[in-house]
Amino acid sequence: MKKLLAGLVIIIAMFVSYSYQLPIMSTGEAINRAEKHLQNPPKEWGNSFADYDWSDTPLENIDVSLTQKRNFWSNLTNKMKWEITIRNEGTEQTVVMDAYTGKLIEIYGLLN
Repeated sequence: MKKLLAGLVIIIAMFVSYSYQLPIMSTGEAINRAEKHLQNPPKEWGNSFADYDWSDTPLENIDVSLTQKRNFWSNLTNKMKWEITIRNEGTEQTVVMDAYTGKLIEIYGLLN
């Protein structure tokens, strides 16, 4: 019984340490992924951003921040998210996505 409990504790410790040290996307990858999310928004958004030309946006108009997700499990395992704000043609969109997978969490900001 003690061996089973010790084995279970070791497996849990390995899982937590592995999830704590996952590789985070680079800043360049995060910006590219944010632009792709804006060019191909979720179905409920329609084609809100598809007509914008993101290639001519200067780097001065892009703000990138890496922040920690706010819930108990994310605080425990140090889970992070990218927040990328792109200002272009009088609009300002902030794309929030998972820092490890690039999965879209939300888009908010001045959208028109």
